[in-house]
Amino acid sequence: MGSTASKMTLFSVIFNLLICLGVPRLNAQPKAWASLQPDRIETGDTTALLIFVTGVNTAPRDVDFKAWAGVFPPGNVIRKSEWRRSGAQWTRRYTLIAFDSAQLALPPLPVLIATGKLVNTNALTLKVFPTRAGSSLTDMAPIRDIRRQPRSWLDYWAWMAGGALVCVLLGYFLWRNRRPVQRPLPVVAPEIPVVPPNERALEQLSQLQQKQGWKKGQLQAHYTTFSVILREYVEARFHIPALESTTIELEKIGLKQGLSPDFHRPLIQILQKIDLAKYAHIPPADTEHESLLLQARDLVLPRPLFTEKKPQSSTETPQKRPPTSGKYEPL
Repeated sequence: MGSTASKMTLFSVIFNLLICLGVPRLNAQPKAWASLQPDRIETGDTTALLIFVTGVNTAPRDVDFKAWAGVFPPGNVIRKSEWRRSGAQWTRRYTLIAFDSAQLALPPLPVLIATGKLVNTNALTLKVFPTRAGSSLTDMAPIRDIRRQPRSWLDYWAWMAGGALVCVLLGYFLWRNRRPVQRPLPVVAPEIPVVPPNERALEQLSQLQQKQGWKKGQLQAHYTTFSVILREYVEARFHIPALESTTIELEKIGLKQGLSPDFHRPLIQILQKIDLAKYAHIPPADTEHESLLLQARDLVLPRPLFTEKKPQSSTETPQKRPPTSGKYEPL
């Protein structure tokens, strides 16, 4: 068992060194791809657009959204992050909001890298459902024509004077019979429900399993999204910078934080297989794609966060109680 663990640790170190040192040279051509999380929303909801770029040493410049201007104008891109590097990969996150229900086929987006070259991402699809409502209005009030103002308002001065007198009398009556003014209650804004990290991760893993990208020739995009889901869960659940760390760095941080081995060891093994598929282009066996997703679902289920320390056994022997004589004894 010790020899096998040493071999696995040595293999992990060598593999991650190859990723950090060799992958940028092997993948000299810059590549870009995109992912929507989630890709099924209701009108008025937001979705996260993740842009990934590999094969470049410096941060890309920007992403051109002109191809999506008809669906997502500049006002619908409500937030974007800075470019963050994880190993040989650059990542940027956009938050988009959709107001119209439709089945959207989104074309590739050009990404401008530091050399001035444009690299296109993959095409995406987004399903926007209409917002569910309790009831709808069926009867509309009739629209009335505008009443034209007479040429001379002096013709109606008597009516105006009578109306003013009525208003004065009504105001006086209300003032005499006024009630204490009640202060309005403070308006409390409704709390926005926060989705727990494990529920969000389970939903994202289910959507990823339904797509079955490994059967459609989308292995790199599939395992890139798979890696982001797991790392976002770890970052949100344990407050560890998983998105910005390599697998080796994440393994060391997890050991230092004292994560449970039942969670930490399978997580690192899954991430190592994902790294093989993303960077070394060595995908798992055909029968192992869904197995990895099932293992990941087991990981994000509620479990103890840290290793529980066993209580130390006491070496002291309990004192024996002297036998009673049958009579009343002092307490």
